[in-house]
Amino acid sequence: QEFAKQTDGTFKEGYSWRSDSNTVAYKNWKIIFDNYTLWSGKYCAQMTRVVTPITLIDHFKFEINREGFIRKIEKLFGAQDVEISYPEFDKAFTIKSNNEFKIKTLLRSKEIRNLLESQKEVNIQISDQEGIWEKKLPEGEHELSYYMDGEVDDMEILKSVLKIFKLILDDLYQMKSIV
Repeated sequence: QEFAKQTDGTFKEGYSWRSDSNTVAYKNWKIIFDNYTLWSGKYCAQMTRVVTPITLIDHFKFEINREGFIRKIEKLFGAQDVEISYPEFDKAFTIKSNNEFKIKTLLRSKEIRNLLESQKEVNIQISDQEGIWEKKLPEGEHELSYYMDGEVDDMEILKSVLKIFKLILDDLYQMKSIV
């Protein structure tokens, strides 16, 4: 509720298996913050996720993750990684995209790079899955999605992720990738 107040968002109380959420209106988009319980057999994990439904014009997709043990193993076995010519950023993140020029254009923004670098966890992508782990979205629908382990309640982290979303949405719009 406090985050909703600080961001002029709309707080929605959860019910049943849905958690509370905060929706922040930004230009033509809605940026939705919530918590999600990821179930996999006997394993269960709490996640904080941020999603914005978007309409892609040019099928541009990307995934940016902070470099970690799993990502290093993926690279070792040949996973493709786009390098954007900022050595410190390239070293800290794994970047996948179907359009190298557009992802380099997006990450040319020093402000976006700095905000991503300031995050302990980075898992951001354009996805065709509802809420990242739910059902496949209908044809032509996508989401800009971000997730972090645990229930994040640090206002500065949440505000920083909100800023990342606003900047990326603006840049995607300027690049004529989304409406």
